[in-house]
Parts: sequence; C-alpha cells; structure tokens
Amino acid sequence: MLTGIHVVMIGGDARQLEIIRKLSSLDARISLVGFEQLNDGFIGASKQELSEIEWPSVDAILLPVGGMSNDGIINSVFSNQKLTLEATQLSKTSKSCTVYTGIISDQLEKMAKQSKCQIIAIMDRDDVAIYNSIPTAEGAVMLAIQHTDITIHNANVSVLGLGRIGMTIAKTFKALGANVSVGVREKANLARAFELGMTPFQLKTSKKQ
Repeated sequence: MLTGIHVVMIGGDARQLEIIRKLSSLDARISLVGFEQLNDGFIGASKQELSEIEWPSVDAILLPVGGMSNDGIINSVFSNQKLTLEATQLSKTSKSCTVYTGIISDQLEKMAKQSKCQIIAIMDRDDVAIYNSIPTAEGAVMLAIQHTDITIHNANVSVLGLGRIGMTIAKTFKALGANVSVGVREKANLARAFELGMTPFQLKTSKKQ
C-alpha cells in the first residue's frame, strides 16, 4: 500500500490513466497536473495547478514517456496549457523525492541534480522499452499507411538500427510482407538481420570532433 505517499503526476497520455488507477487502488495521495480535460474520477486524486502543489510533501513526481524538453515543457493530451516545471518548484521537495520519467533531457537532469532529487528513466529498463516498442511499431505502420499510396506488402522498407525498438519495427514490417533492409553498426547485428530474413547494410560511425 502507498497510504500517505504523495505522488504528483504531470502531463502524459492515456498510458498515465492506468498508472493513476493503480496508484488509486494502492491508496496513494495523487495530484494531477495537466488533466483538466479528464472526466474520470479517481479515489485520492485531485486536479491541481503546479503553483498549488505542496512541494515539501511530495514523495514522487511522475512525468510522461517523453519526459520534459530542454525548454522545460511537459506535454499532456488532457490539457491545452503549457506545462512548465520550474527548478524552484523541484528544489522545494525533500531529498527523498524521486522523479520518474521515460527519458531524461539535459534540462531535467540539471534540475534534478540541483534539487538533489533522484531521477529514474523508465525507458532505460529493457522490459519497459521492449513492451513500449509494440505500440511504437504499430504507430509506424499507421503512418506508413497514411502517407503512402502503396501497400506495405512488397514495399521496400529501411529501418535504421536493430535495438529494442528497431527490432520490433523491422519484424512487424517483415510480417506484413515488406522487403525490409536494416542499417546497423555492429557486425553481430549484420548477422542478426540476415538471420531474420532481412537485408543488412553497414552504417558508418561518425568520428567525434
């Protein structure tokens, strides 16, 4: 149970709704920022502005998968407002406060260090990134259908990278009958692409200045 734990969720999309439901079932105190267009009600959850948050009482801050941009902007599909988390607000939290985000921008990392908050990037976990690659691949297929006049079957598709997301995207297009080419840097992935029935090609690694 999370009784007495204050969680601030800032922005996000439909994926955040499942997290809110889980936190509510665990009896957490939830402050929702950037959810004014959300009609659902959750036990223990209240809609607030960033300026209304009692920052010293915050135990955890949850950001969307996209995290916070280097301009400090946090996106939300449930709000028309520009959500901007300020360093002064984060600095008011206790040292035990943890920020959970999908990815870490330079600005967020800088703010977390200044406030001495711990920051955890969810997308650094292999299991989360692999699960998330499934809707990402479906989105790629949707965009390909929307913006082309040909079928995916027998189309020539190039995927750059064969990591956790690239693997799922390449396999999805392959399953739909596309002729998939995969650009990789590591020799092992050249062999992996070939083993998957795809056409591998080498990507050049740029030299750092």
